[in-house]
Amino acid sequence: MIITPHMLVGAAVGAHSSHLWSAFVLGLFSHYLLDALPHWDYLNEVKISNPDHLKKIGLDFILGGLLVLFLTWSSPQKFFILVALIAALLPDCLEVFYSNFNIKWLRPLSLIHHKIHSQKRLSFWSGLSLMLIVSLTAIMILLFNKWG
Repeated sequence: MIITPHMLVGAAVGAHSSHLWSAFVLGLFSHYLLDALPHWDYLNEVKISNPDHLKKIGLDFILGGLLVLFLTWSSPQKFFILVALIAALLPDCLEVFYSNFNIKWLRPLSLIHHKIHSQKRLSFWSGLSLMLIVSLTAIMILLFNKWG
């Protein structure tokens, strides 16, 4: 799953959290839940030495970040949203560190991530449909939270 849906779902989790640890744990769980679904990714492996990889990741992160900022700017739950959003991105961030720098203590987390991650890859159009459904659902949850 690309970054934007992870960010939106993490933000939706944080918007409805009432405790710091629940925001973190549920944000983390949301990442694995989304990765367990068959999906499309624009990269199978992230090489930080590849400028094209960094551009794709950067644009995806900026898009997700701008959407979250727009949808949550006036929310009193900003801190919980941030915690859940960070937790929702954490497994992929750790995977990038492990795969690029071979940090040994991250290996067990990488193995868990790969075990949970769906091995079925969707085509671009099928994957885009799923990501739009996930993203729009998270947006609706954020909007409902905002305007009740």
